[in-house]
Amino acid sequence: MSASSSIPGAARRRRRVLGWFAAEEASAAAPTPAPATGAIAQQRATMFRRLFDDIGTLLFSHALTPSPCAYGVLHAYVSGDDPGTGAAVAEQLRSGQGLTDASIARIAARNDEAQAGALSRIADALEERIGDCLAAVGESRGTAETFGNALHVEAGRLSSDPKGTIARIIGLTEAAVTAARLVEGQLHHAREEADALRNELHRARQAAEHDHLTGLPNRRSFEQRLREAGGDAVVALIDIDDFKQVNDRFGHPAGDRVLRFFAAFVRAGLPRDVVLARYGGEEFALLFKGMSLDQAVAALDMVRERLAQRSLVHQDSGELIGHITFSAGMAKTDGADALTAADTALYAAKNRGKNQIARADR
Repeated sequence: MSASSSIPGAARRRRRVLGWFAAEEASAAAPTPAPATGAIAQQRATMFRRLFDDIGTLLFSHALTPSPCAYGVLHAYVSGDDPGTGAAVAEQLRSGQGLTDASIARIAARNDEAQAGALSRIADALEERIGDCLAAVGESRGTAETFGNALHVEAGRLSSDPKGTIARIIGLTEAAVTAARLVEGQLHHAREEADALRNELHRARQAAEHDHLTGLPNRRSFEQRLREAGGDAVVALIDIDDFKQVNDRFGHPAGDRVLRFFAAFVRAGLPRDVVLARYGGEEFALLFKGMSLDQAVAALDMVRERLAQRSLVHQDSGELIGHITFSAGMAKTDGADALTAADTALYAAKNRGKNQIARADR
């Protein structure tokens, strides 16, 4: 299960400023960037602050030692940079045992071994394919040189033994064709293996950019797309209302199924060009490109209304889970701090009674 669904007061975790973190941040304040790049820099700073706050909340709520190891594991989990580590942390949280310094160390060690093994295997495969290609090219070059030298010799014999020379030239040509076909087969095999390796790397890249539970783009992927979107877009942060109660009443496996259902329901209710990502825990982020704020709010509000009419049942026990609703905050990306504006609007929607959308009109 996600960390935020396991921590009391999860809906307010982004607004919690840890004292000594804030002190360090204030002491390290940088000069105001130039106007041309200030908006982008401010938006990146907002993303980093949110990431920093979420990691700090996990550290202190689980009483973890703030070591580089713990920070690295939690950064991989919160940011979505490493699906393997994220899955291991989520499994530890689902176990009900919480995070400890010992469990963090085990996850880090297992992750290091897995990464080292994967990198070693890929490096070995690449080295072998390169070696095969170089060997095939070298063999082809040697065959061509041998064939050329033999033709030169036979050219000198043509006038004295034309029939024998032609027969030998035919034999040399057949041998060269056979050698060329052999090299072609070797290169074809190397190309097939290289294609398979490229596909494996593509799958690994896809896994690094997607949430392991819902299959949606993860936080890292979303923030990259947000940076690329420019000003003609709308960003939304949505949070499932009272999600912790689902975990408390029915357990984390049921909570995970609710998250998967929620992700699929929202995804199906929006146009395909809307980016939907799992931002962390029960929080999701959306990017509406080429839409006005009014259009984006209307599209998401239709999904909210349809979802509020659905009633879920625990598939194992048959017990009624009930209605699942969400609150959302939305803002245009033409400002320097669109995520903060959307987050503030989300907080306002929660305070107003939940199951509603608040907009940041700037």
